Amino acid sequence: MGVFEGVRLALASIWAHKLRSSLTLLANVVAVMSVIAVVSILSGMDHYVKDALLNEGTGIFSIQRVDRLKILTSFDEFLESLRNPNLGEDDADFLRERMRFAEFIGPERDTSARLDAGDRYADGVNIRGRSVEYAYMRDWPLAAGRHLSPLEIRRRAAVAVIGDSVAEALFPDEDPLDKVVRMGGKHVRVIGVVEEQSGFFGSDPNLFAFVPLGFFEKVFGSYDTISIAIKARDLDEIREAVDEATFLMRIRHRLGPSDREDFAITSPDALISLWEGISQGIFMALTGVSAISLLIGGIIIMNIMLVAVTERTREIGIRKAVGARRTGILLQVMAESMTLSVAGGTVGIIVGFGVASLVAAFSPLPYAIESWSILAGILVTAATGLFFGIYPANRAASLDPIDALRVE
Repeated sequence: MGVFEGVRLALASIWAHKLRSSLTLLANVVAVMSVIAVVSILSGMDHYVKDALLNEGTGIFSIQRVDRLKILTSFDEFLESLRNPNLGEDDADFLRERMRFAEFIGPERDTSARLDAGDRYADGVNIRGRSVEYAYMRDWPLAAGRHLSPLEIRRRAAVAVIGDSVAEALFPDEDPLDKVVRMGGKHVRVIGVVEEQSGFFGSDPNLFAFVPLGFFEKVFGSYDTISIAIKARDLDEIREAVDEATFLMRIRHRLGPSDREDFAITSPDALISLWEGISQGIFMALTGVSAISLLIGGIIIMNIMLVAVTERTREIGIRKAVGARRTGILLQVMAESMTLSVAGGTVGIIVGFGVASLVAAFSPLPYAIESWSILAGILVTAATGLFFGIYPANRAASLDPIDALRVE
């Protein structure tokens, strides 16, 4: 009876003293809201990042001159890697001749440029110089036309396969096939349009153009490094393919057993591991901040319960005089404290999901509702109310009924 009476009294107190209750529960609301909002956004981003990276090319990894991920994990190693030698097509040819665990190996170069067609233009287009293997490594479904042919790639032909956004910007009201665009002062004929791709954190994945690697070098120069994309022969052999590529590149660059590698290998697994480390760091930092908010909220609840016990001293004395036991008084006050805390946590959960949905609606960040975060929010706030309700409850249960009845 004491527990249910405590819950009823707590709810009645919240309703009767709305302003005081709102201020009392504010810290709990903020703590739970921040955790729920960030957990929802991080969970949504986690699913999105993993799906996007895996869809980018299953079983594909790349060899690059510099591992840009080192900027986040080890800046000194990143600076040291800037001294690595450029990679060239001869490195890709060397791997093609010797790798047993690779199905396709293709050199790649990227840059950004403006494309013009008449009085229309598309700025910041990702120009991708590719070899014949590009269409086999990743899925690039076409909305119209065809992909680059081996003959066009060998002859460094001035042809391009463009993304959906480029086609919309340059040819909004006409068929882009066989139209001519200007790229770096050169005229390029459009032979294909790739179907619209889903976005990634607000970036436009359809603002690109594939051209033969040789033509890319004619337009933008051949002095820069390339990347070497490698698709493993089998998903179960990707680790072996990475090890084989590393071994062969060390031989190619004449590195001794103690020499550091002067190239970098990146894969979706490495990117996923990096993202998991970042998201865990954000969550741990947020947990610390939320713990402080819950501590403050618990102290406020304890003070409010002490005030409530003082206000109801005569009531408690009457209850004890008519036979209420110490345990009953104790449970009643603790139940009231937990109810106040859980009420704040419940509001925080609702507001947290609301904040996450608003962030998702007005930004490219996705969110996902995790059932464990709801349960954790309720349990943590209940435990907070229980812990900080012990002292007020013990004080109420220890009141002498005769002294309590004398209070006016």
